[in-house]
Amino acid sequence: MPRKHLAPVALALAVAAVSPAFGSTPVTGAPAGPVPLPVQAVLAGDDQTAVVVDLSASSRPGSPSAQVTTGSVRRPAEVGPLMSPGLAVTIVVDTAATDAASVPAWLSAGARFILEAPTGTWATVIADSAPATAIAPPQQDPAGVVAALGGVQPHGERDTAAALDLAARQFPDVPAGRKLTVVYTGAADAGGPSARELAERFRAAGTILVVATTAGASPFWSAAAEATGGFFAPAGNPVVVPALDQVETTLRGRYVVRFPTPADRPAEVPLQVTTPDLTMTADVAVPAAAPRPEPAGPGRLLIAAAVAAIALVVLGLLLTWRLGHRRRRPPPIVIAHGRASVQPRE
Repeated sequence: MPRKHLAPVALALAVAAVSPAFGSTPVTGAPAGPVPLPVQAVLAGDDQTAVVVDLSASSRPGSPSAQVTTGSVRRPAEVGPLMSPGLAVTIVVDTAATDAASVPAWLSAGARFILEAPTGTWATVIADSAPATAIAPPQQDPAGVVAALGGVQPHGERDTAAALDLAARQFPDVPAGRKLTVVYTGAADAGGPSARELAERFRAAGTILVVATTAGASPFWSAAAEATGGFFAPAGNPVVVPALDQVETTLRGRYVVRFPTPADRPAEVPLQVTTPDLTMTADVAVPAAAPRPEPAGPGRLLIAAAVAAIALVVLGLLLTWRLGHRRRRPPPIVIAHGRASVQPRE
């Protein structure tokens, strides 16, 4: 074949070879097949269950949707970013003189967080130095929170266990999964409770725990925070900015799925979350309801005193009844010489 006719033939063969590849290209925007859904934690309440999930693998903008299957029926579920309006944040700041050089960095970190939080976020600040106390009451004014942080001076020793206990009690009326506690500290642990006990305390409160610390690698904080749907961010000393960036980036990928708590639990609930580019599924284990704690302290003593008083009243009534019953008994019958006689009444 003449050389001048080879070029058109080669071009035709090239087009034929490339066309199938173009024809098999997926349609832009079509979701991929189901992939595992990263479930970070399950916060089960009496009425609602909140599931903290990580959707950072989804790269296309757009709102996700969610479905759960309960009672063999597939139902829609609420899903939204953790960092969204309506969030309630408790900031715990290490203000102890133990590590006074790091206190200004932690105060700045708390100010940065609240200034970057969604509009309308409720916030309070707890100072971790004995005695642990709230230095900013719950409010929606970022300027008020920043002003409270700006007025703190390092003092005293750490009171981390009390500070965290106080943090877990904040915002009791906010739904589970919409409460976040961010801890900035130089401590390697909570100074008392175990990681498991601390995690259970925050899970029971429906609060997600995030910890940034200069204490280096901390198995304690990792175990405690991750069990609540949060995480541990190791910070340098004195440079803490990379840890703050990690907190911001990781929280941006956290979403919360909420649905009615199953009547019968423990239960396994199939969950599906769909984003513009991914469909993710997981079987969510909803734990059994926690036993209600027994009343402690003065309340328990009052109950014990009331029970004792009732017992004394019942005993007094019983004794009164028995004495009265004895007095009303008929006189005895005496038999003498084969005849019965009745003793006269006195």
